[in-house]
Amino acid sequence: MTPILTEQDPAPFGERNPDGASRLLFISDHHRNSVPASLANLGLPEEELGRHIGYDIGIEWAGNYLSDRFDAPMVHSGFSRLVIDCNRVPGAPGSMPEVADGTEVPGNWALKDAQRELRRLEIFEPYHAAVRRRIEAMEAGSRLPVVIALHSFTPQLRDGGTWRPWEIGILWNQDERLARPLIDALREDLSLSVGDNEPYSGREAGFSLFAHPEARGLPHVAVEFRQDLIGDEAGAQKWAEIFGNALEIVISSITL
Repeated sequence: MTPILTEQDPAPFGERNPDGASRLLFISDHHRNSVPASLANLGLPEEELGRHIGYDIGIEWAGNYLSDRFDAPMVHSGFSRLVIDCNRVPGAPGSMPEVADGTEVPGNWALKDAQRELRRLEIFEPYHAAVRRRIEAMEAGSRLPVVIALHSFTPQLRDGGTWRPWEIGILWNQDERLARPLIDALREDLSLSVGDNEPYSGREAGFSLFAHPEARGLPHVAVEFRQDLIGDEAGAQKWAEIFGNALEIVISSITL
């Protein structure tokens, strides 16, 4: 079959501060809402791709701030989660959704196995290979990587749904080395509403943390920022700073 990506498309992944000196490694699975030119926006108008179904709103700004503040590498995806979700097992529900939060995605209707495989090979695999390479490079430099996945969540599950009160959520599965002290540090500010495995559980969703740090026994968490708070650059930097302040305390004060 004809390749999906052409010379006019961006790369399937990007890196910021690849040679950063920190032991922190930020990864961002839903960083951008680009669609390969050959897929014609998946049949969607730009305003749909600009919604949360297309990417994690505000995370590029938040990730840039955190990567620069900590002189830490960041590996991020290059295409919309609607093309292929880099935080889902390929073929699993939600990997290439035909309907996303009530919006039909024509470019994902009745995909053939060969079409799905091309998206996996050209987009999903290069991104995850880049994450693996960065972890291996840090380990080769005698740095135990601390992996932090960056995400954002909607204030409500759907229009008219239950309000999600948390400004920041910390998601984790079995390894609480980083999660517990981070939650405690954030909750020192009594004005904050900090979710412990909220708005959803790190034990149930996702691929990247399981496939990379958890599989290697590396300390890790996912952080979720509420999208209405980071929908512009100033807001994203404000909340990334709040998270970064807690992260700095934790990294400097505990043994991981």
